[in-house]
Amino acid sequence: MRMTRLVAFGAAVVIGGCGSDPYGSGGSGCTPTATQVCMTASTFNPVSRTVTAGMTVMWRNGSSLDHTVTNDAGSAEVFNQSVGPSGTFSHQFNTADTFGYHCNIHPGMTGTIVVNP
Repeated sequence: MRMTRLVAFGAAVVIGGCGSDPYGSGGSGCTPTATQVCMTASTFNPVSRTVTAGMTVMWRNGSSLDHTVTNDAGSAEVFNQSVGPSGTFSHQFNTADTFGYHCNIHPGMTGTIVVNP
């Protein structure tokens, strides 16, 4: 009886670990829309989004990793927000221009918002 419980516990631990994702693509998931950018694993999807001045863009973290949405240096639009798993961040773009942004946690995770007049 004692050995049976130990084996059952070991099997539960092994099964419970299956499906874990070391790359962080798990979480609530996300589907890009006309004004939504998704964070999946260590990427922004889409990498570039075009909107009209006055529109609000929302970033949704569809991964199990923490991210930031941070404007690049010298930007006329200033934002720097931490976004945990399943979290969101929104920013209204009022100036027509091209705005680069990045994640402070994951080097190489970059994106661009193009704002038309």
